[in-house]
Amino acid sequence: MGKQELEQLVANHWVEDWMAARAESPQTRRHYEFCLGHWVEFCKARFGKDALGMVEGWRAVKRLGENERECWLEEWQDVVRSFNTWMKPKYAPMTCKNLMSTLKSFCRYWNVPLTVDLPNRPCVIYHNRDLTREEIKQLTSFASARDRVIYIVMVESGLREGTAVRVKYWQIKEDFEKGRVPMRVVLPASEVKDQVGERWTFIGDEGYAALKEYLARRMPLTDDEFIFESEKQGKVVGDQFSSASVSVKFNRLVQKLGIDKSTGHAGKPKKVRLHGLRKYFRNNMRCDSSFREFWMGHSLGVDAHYLTRDVESHREEYAKGYVYLRLGTANQDETVKQIEEQRKENVALKDQLTKAMVKLNEFETSRKDQEGQLARDALRIAELETSIKDVEKVLQGARPLIEQLMKANKEGKL
Repeated sequence: MGKQELEQLVANHWVEDWMAARAESPQTRRHYEFCLGHWVEFCKARFGKDALGMVEGWRAVKRLGENERECWLEEWQDVVRSFNTWMKPKYAPMTCKNLMSTLKSFCRYWNVPLTVDLPNRPCVIYHNRDLTREEIKQLTSFASARDRVIYIVMVESGLREGTAVRVKYWQIKEDFEKGRVPMRVVLPASEVKDQVGERWTFIGDEGYAALKEYLARRMPLTDDEFIFESEKQGKVVGDQFSSASVSVKFNRLVQKLGIDKSTGHAGKPKKVRLHGLRKYFRNNMRCDSSFREFWMGHSLGVDAHYLTRDVESHREEYAKGYVYLRLGTANQDETVKQIEEQRKENVALKDQLTKAMVKLNEFETSRKDQEGQLARDALRIAELETSIKDVEKVLQGARPLIEQLMKANKEGKL
C-alpha cells in the first residue's frame, strides 16, 4: 500500500475509531494498518469495491427488505472467501491468520455480520536461525554507528525491534544520568505488545557504554526525544523512522558478510532476521524464567501475581545472567577488575596446593617411620622364635636324664 492509500486508510473514521478502541500500542496500530490495508487493496483490485465503505453499506441495506440484506451479505461473503483463497499461496499460515483476525475484529466491532473463519492450528514455518556470539560481534563491527547500538541494545534487553527504535530519553534518563549499570529501560504499557501493563528491562555495561558514546554529541536530550535518530533527516514518515528500515539494512549486511543468503523467493524470509537478536537474549539470559519473560514483555499468567516488582531485585537477577549474555567487549576497568579477581583466585589456589604438599610430605615421612618400626618388630619376633626353638632343643636333650632321676627317686636310690 502506497503512502497516499495508507493516509486515506488511517483517516477513515470507521478505521480510526476501531483502532482507537482495539489497538493498545503504536506497534499494534501499525500491524492493523498493514493487515487491513491488504484487505482494502484486494477488494479494490479484484472486485472494484470500496472496503472502507463496507460499514456504511451494511447500515444502509440492513433497514431494507430481507432480499436486499441477503444479497448484500452474500456478495461480501464471497469477497471474504476470495480473500482467504488469494492469501494462502502468498503468505505463511501465521500471516494468513493475522490478516483474517484483523478483518474479523473490524467486522465484529462495527457489527457487520460477515463470517470470517480463521485458519485451524496455524504454525510457524519460517523460524529464525540462532545467531552465534561471533556472528553478532561481526554484525556490530560492520554496522553503522546507530544500527550498532540498536543491535547491542536488542541483544542485552530483549526488546522487539519496533520497541527499541521508539525508546525515548525519559525511559532511560534516571539510570543513564547516574551511570547506574545494569541500566533500567522503562517500558510503558503502550509499547508492550501483550497488554500486560508497564514493564522494564535492562542493558549491561557494554550496552551502556555504546549508548553513552552514541548520545554524547546530542546531549542534553529532552524527555520526549527518541534516543535513536534517523540517518536520513527529512525523509521520515511520521514521528520516527520505522523498524522496517533497520531490518532492511540488517538483511543487506547479513548477506554482505555471508552469514545468510537470499532465498530468491518473494515473501519467503531468510533464516537470519533482525528478530534473531531478541532471540539471542531469550536463549542466553540465564535466570529465573519469570524474570526473563517480564523483561521481554511476555504474558506471565499466574506468575504475574507473585513476581516481585522491586526494581533492585530485578537488577540483581539481571546482573547474574548478564555474564552469559555479554558479547565480550568489556571496558578496560572491567577487564582490570576481572584480571585482579583471577590473580587473587590463583594465589588462593597456590596456597591450598602448598598446604596440601606439606601434608603429603608429613604423611610420607610418617609412613616410612611406620614401615621401619614394622621391620624392627618383625626382626624381634624372628629372634624370639629362634630362642624358643633353642630352649625346646635343650629341653628335648635333657628329657632322658630327667626321666632317670625321677625313676631313681621313686625307687629310693637317691
